[in-house]
Amino acid sequence: MVKSSKPGKQRKAQANAPMHIRRRNITARLMLDSPDDRLAHVRSVTVRVGDTVRVVRGDMAHGGKRHGGKRHASTTQGAVLGVDASTGRLTIEGVTSTKSDNREEAVPVHASNVVVVRLDESDKLRMQKLTENRS
Repeated sequence: MVKSSKPGKQRKAQANAPMHIRRRNITARLMLDSPDDRLAHVRSVTVRVGDTVRVVRGDMAHGGKRHGGKRHASTTQGAVLGVDASTGRLTIEGVTSTKSDNREEAVPVHASNVVVVRLDESDKLRMQKLTENRS
């Protein structure tokens, strides 16, 4: 990112960033359901398809009242089905809205509104980079 402390330059750099940089910036806090000693030093990770996330902020956090859900419902949790690098939003399993013709439609959720609760460990190189000793 830009080394400037000016907020306008930071926003401009984010908006004009190339796609490979935007994809890398889609990160979320790592809060595992079951603690893993290998990942004790990791604070946030780049969100990938297959990771399980919990929506903790925004309208879809507790059922999505605007989208027909109940108030004060438990937090929504599901697997990531898609990542849109151009908008920074995720498509999550179970986060849907009913359209007027009773069809279900996915509601995109911004990556800053989720926490990762389980990593997809199928990529050995990703797990190796996350678990290596950085001290």
